[in-house]
Amino acid sequence: MPAMKADRWRYVEKLYDAAVELRGTERARFVDEVCAEDEELRRELLSLLEAEQKVGNFLESPALEVAAKVAADEHSHVRPSAIIGQEFGAYRIERLLGVGGMGQVFLAFDAKLNRQVALKILPPQLVSDPAHVKRFEREAQAISALNHPNLVTIYDVGEANGVNFIATEFIAGQTVRELIDAGLKLNTALAIATQVAEGLSAAHSAGVLHRDIKPENIMVRPDGYVKVLDFGLAKLSDPSSDTQPSRRSQTEPGSLMGTLAYMSPEQAAGDEVDQRSDVWSLGVVLYEMMTGGSPTQGANRLETLATILSNDPLPALALHPAVLPEIDHIVGKALEKDRELRYQTASDLRADLRRLKRELDSSPSHSDSSGRRMSLNRNDFASPKRWSRKRVLVLGAAVVLAILAGAWLIGARFWKKAPSGPNWSRASNLQLTIKAGSELFCSLAPDGRSFVYVGNDEGNTDIFLQRVGGKNSTNLTKDSAGNETTPAFSPDGNLIAFYSNREPSGLYLMEATGENQRRISDIGFHPSWSPDGKEIVVGAEWIGVHANKSIIPSALWIVNVASGDKRLLTKGDAAQPSWSPGGSRIVYWHWSSQGRGDIATIPATGGPAVSVTTDDATDWNPVWSPDGHFIYFTSNRGGSMNFWRIAVDENTGKPLGTPEAVPTPSNYAFNISFSRDGKSMIYVRYESTANLQTIAFDPVAGKASGEPVWITRGYTGVSTPQLSPDGERYIIRWPRWTQEDIAICNKDGSNWRALTDDKFQDRHPRWFPDSKRIAFTSDRSGLNQIWAINADGTGLTQLTFAGEGGATSPVLSPDGSRLAFLQLKSIGGAIFLLDLTKTWTEQTPVELPPVTALTGYFNPTDWSPDGETLIGNFFNDELRGAGLGTFAFASGRYLKLSDSGSYPRWLNDGRRFLFYQKNSVYLGDTEGAVSRPIYTPASYQIQDPALSADNRTIYFRYLQIEADVWLLSQND
Repeated sequence: MPAMKADRWRYVEKLYDAAVELRGTERARFVDEVCAEDEELRRELLSLLEAEQKVGNFLESPALEVAAKVAADEHSHVRPSAIIGQEFGAYRIERLLGVGGMGQVFLAFDAKLNRQVALKILPPQLVSDPAHVKRFEREAQAISALNHPNLVTIYDVGEANGVNFIATEFIAGQTVRELIDAGLKLNTALAIATQVAEGLSAAHSAGVLHRDIKPENIMVRPDGYVKVLDFGLAKLSDPSSDTQPSRRSQTEPGSLMGTLAYMSPEQAAGDEVDQRSDVWSLGVVLYEMMTGGSPTQGANRLETLATILSNDPLPALALHPAVLPEIDHIVGKALEKDRELRYQTASDLRADLRRLKRELDSSPSHSDSSGRRMSLNRNDFASPKRWSRKRVLVLGAAVVLAILAGAWLIGARFWKKAPSGPNWSRASNLQLTIKAGSELFCSLAPDGRSFVYVGNDEGNTDIFLQRVGGKNSTNLTKDSAGNETTPAFSPDGNLIAFYSNREPSGLYLMEATGENQRRISDIGFHPSWSPDGKEIVVGAEWIGVHANKSIIPSALWIVNVASGDKRLLTKGDAAQPSWSPGGSRIVYWHWSSQGRGDIATIPATGGPAVSVTTDDATDWNPVWSPDGHFIYFTSNRGGSMNFWRIAVDENTGKPLGTPEAVPTPSNYAFNISFSRDGKSMIYVRYESTANLQTIAFDPVAGKASGEPVWITRGYTGVSTPQLSPDGERYIIRWPRWTQEDIAICNKDGSNWRALTDDKFQDRHPRWFPDSKRIAFTSDRSGLNQIWAINADGTGLTQLTFAGEGGATSPVLSPDGSRLAFLQLKSIGGAIFLLDLTKTWTEQTPVELPPVTALTGYFNPTDWSPDGETLIGNFFNDELRGAGLGTFAFASGRYLKLSDSGSYPRWLNDGRRFLFYQKNSVYLGDTEGAVSRPIYTPASYQIQDPALSADNRTIYFRYLQIEADVWLLSQND
């Protein structure tokens, strides 16, 4: 049925608004008088009045439903009782979830994939036109390819038993409408709006407009993750245009699609719409979350329409005195009637929301924001016109004064217990490096006038020196053929400690000018000097970003600068140390038993550690402030991976308060380094995307050919991909700011979804040979063990129950009957074999012989096709890579293949193998042929290469990084 024209609709609405107030004979007389001999008008009006009796609150019905009801009859929807228990294709109907203008939504069970889905059944009036169904299918298919975590995933579009349906993921949780009714905290509302903007930004970039954003269509899962639902009204637009819609994005002029109270002015007028219309709708939702009232809802639909088109709503601040002026400004800009003055993109709105949240997190004056509920009972906002502006402002002023007075009284008692650090929100920001690519691991000279960083200008990483405020840099290690990393100035600024993998590798020192480079130890990542400059504490593991850190425990060592002697400081997991200014303690971070990064300190002389953070956030990369009063660290506790600090007692390492945010203009920042006076700090602002690419490979010639093909686009953190043996699906480690999961997608990148989706740390996914199950490492039992899960997300099973050190890094035999896994020990590790035809209690896993050539261990990455040989990496006892090798079951012997490289994977001939080295894919040979590079990208980094089962496709992680050094400087 064609949509109703705007002028006709407005006239019907006006009559409806008058008739709905009448009852019985008065209503009938009114209809007879206004309709006279216009039978079509009579049918339209009576249809609306009948609908009002059925749904009760007509003001909440979508405008499309209004148009549909013009021709709807008693059979416009299927009776739920008639289809509960019925099967539509692979889906068995269980119960009704909801009813909307685009159809009924049922909870159904997908028998094919053994999962629950939401099944939308389209009403007859929308499927009677074949062209409409075809268009809807085409748009649903386009939306299903969006693959964004904040957008509902569409699984299937089809027809069964004469009924058209759409199957989507079923999301448990609460709608934003339910949360508004209960009352929302400020931080929660901002987090919800930000995630919705994230999802809309992705949809708009793909050329899809939602057109029905409202609280009922936004679901918040129990873990706080937000999903935008119901793309039933979505339209395709031209993604190449920022704001101007193409012909495909234009609704028929004069037609109405959406829910009236959330329509933009152009949408309510029946004009063509673009992405700015979705921005308006999100602005309405944000207004409601902040105030509990609506900026557009009138006493009837005609008044609502007038408010949208002509009248300015009360500012959010006037409706609710607790609303902050900054929020009022954001809402006002989102609700600009002139779309040219509105936020032009969802990304712009998202940026302002993030910026506001960062400022609130870092401002002492808003320290109560996270706990304050923004909305009151909805009845308090039923009639906003009862509140005069003067009365609201007077009340608001009184409330603000009361809050400030209370905050002062509480703060006066609390602030005596913890030091007040510098206010970095007023510091000036300056970008120090402007090169393409990445500048990482910066260290500020004690006088604050110069800094060093790690760059990659000539194919390997070097250490560069640059003046603060200058643009030119000097390569201090240009004569080294190796890679240098993690530099650190000495306390007097005369020396720089750094790690180099040149021959021999280890911890090096050099003058601040780059002269007199010398090795003082065979280990040493992330060096931190003692205050007297006589010792350096180092980590055994290199860490780029938090997700790089292995679950294998690493240790801290203290190296004597003069003699090179070293002593072990920690026995448990510890990384990225920082020595306190007073010299008594060292702070570090580690993976907790719950799979989160936590901060702890330990006496510099050794002894028991003291926990600083122990909550659900991932906290890492700690640095002591120059005055010793604070520990600064990077954390995702504010929604982005940014800086926080916590007051501590330097002598005991015990926290004196709770973490507080340190604002920076970044979504991912780390690597703080202070000047001696504490007035300046530099850090790395980091942005990255990690995606999946493939390239054709000729296994006979041993050559890659053609151009790489994108499988995924836009994802962050795609890691260790593996294509199923049947070539149909990829499994991927999916590290995110707040959790690490296993994801799965089709071979073309479509139907992306989390296979595990919880707080546990899941890594190292590997397919079973039947392509039906996946083995992976998880700490969900409290200790890392090997688990298995079906490809549809069912059948989660623990496979190993190893003791101290747990089990990690699964590798499956070609027939799937055996599992090799790594068990970590106090020093190094050991490989065990598990017979999967037996339970854990029915056997004793067989330990492979130790590696006698070095004190470390062997970590296999692949099993040969004939089942006779493992290939993998050697590691020494300091967890440094020591080359590639094999283990032959028949001889029980190890064979060294190379002194470098990582992630080797067999070819089908059982002789040759692929591996990764120096940003290239190499082809190696166990029979002595010289290894050679077969693919090197023109730019950026590739990692984790592997082969399809037929050996004709190489796939790999394609990592794009942009990182720069920034300066925060206190204003005197």
